[in-house]
Amino acid sequence: MKSAPFVMHQASSKENVLELLDKYGEDARIIAGGQTLVPVLAMRVASPDHLIDINKVEEFKSFNVSGHALRVGAGVRQSELEHWSDLGKTQPLLSMMFPWIAHVPIRNRGTVCGSIAHADPSAELVLGLSVLEGSVSLVSKKKKRVVHAKDFFLGALQTSRQPTEFIEFVEFPIRGPNAGFGFAEYGYRHGDFAVVAVAVIKEDDRWTIGFGGIDDVVRVYKCIASSLDGVYQFIDDLAAKTEAREDPTATAGLRRHLMRSLGMRACQQAIDFKSEEMK
Repeated sequence: MKSAPFVMHQASSKENVLELLDKYGEDARIIAGGQTLVPVLAMRVASPDHLIDINKVEEFKSFNVSGHALRVGAGVRQSELEHWSDLGKTQPLLSMMFPWIAHVPIRNRGTVCGSIAHADPSAELVLGLSVLEGSVSLVSKKKKRVVHAKDFFLGALQTSRQPTEFIEFVEFPIRGPNAGFGFAEYGYRHGDFAVVAVAVIKEDDRWTIGFGGIDDVVRVYKCIASSLDGVYQFIDDLAAKTEAREDPTATAGLRRHLMRSLGMRACQQAIDFKSEEMK
């Protein structure tokens, strides 16, 4: 299929983007990497009358550590962040996730903020932002607001972004030096969206455990456990009572099984990560 006709606007500045969004609102979409938007347009899942290309807006192309968070601008390619030499030290969880995100050509074009905007509950970066308790900075011509991840993702491919707003940057909070991290994922082929993905953060006896792919949004849970047996029991109980999503890709039973097996693997990684850091 081919996309419906649209008008392409080449934005020259942040102010230009805001003017265009204010003018066209629901009839406009932002395009940067286009790795999710272009297929959506081709299948006519969405048919906006206007596309706003932000690729020439230099101020969107930077990422940096701001305060206690990694701030990533709207135009930053996934591969740029993936190959940043300090990523493993600054955001170990994201470093673990990047090899699982689609394929190299996709990461070379796709943007970090684009994945967040698409809001697929199986996407690794959506899981990462949720588990790290990050935030999304939304800006329009009239206002600017910061929305926490738990309030930003409303459902599968649904967010709290308003039609005249766009994601200027996202922030991934940096955890303390004693934190341990783990990540595990299962998909049918490398590069596919995860059937289930699990991200874990361990800080002393406090655990944060996030599951992607089990529901229309990422589910994040916290528990206190002084041993692996304790956190394993928490995950086992959680899987038993979870009404996991059932669709043509996987049964609810398979997803509950993966919650247990992947969860245990990610928790062990968090323990091992912490041990390595203390050596």
